[in-house]
Amino acid sequence: MIRKLAFILGVMLLFVTACQSKTEPEDTQKPDVSLSTNDELPVDEDEPAVSTPQDEVVPPEYVDESKYSGDELEMVKLMNARMRYLYEKDEKGYMSLFAPESPISGMPSYTVRKIISMGDITITEQKKLYQGFVIITELEEGNIESSPTMVFWKKKADGDAAKWIIADID
Repeated sequence: MIRKLAFILGVMLLFVTACQSKTEPEDTQKPDVSLSTNDELPVDEDEPAVSTPQDEVVPPEYVDESKYSGDELEMVKLMNARMRYLYEKDEKGYMSLFAPESPISGMPSYTVRKIISMGDITITEQKKLYQGFVIITELEEGNIESSPTMVFWKKKADGDAAKWIIADID
């Protein structure tokens, strides 16, 4: 179990290291769903910027789920649920999105306003699970940008009832 976790963490570290030299948001391309590359893609390119008073909390702008299907759609739904639970400050709902083995132990103090761009979702098959990951650029309250890698798991042992769950956010 420890070896598997170390392997997964090692793979994630390689992806994070390799992706630190990614292009800037202005170099993004139009969405084209693929399971093999990590080119950054704009999520909502036609939406105007919205300015609001500093003390007002703006509801998040969710990723358009109609552009996705299958496993990718399930992962996008998890991303949208994460943004919703952060906005609602619903720690129980937020934590229900994560695998019990996840290093995530509570809600962060920030709120995600929207996902600005998203790389292609990559899915790999492991011995006991399927692992998906995607690098996103998100806009937090205060117009702070961050580029975490989201890792998802779906356990093979659960068969047809298997559901994707967030394993980690780095």
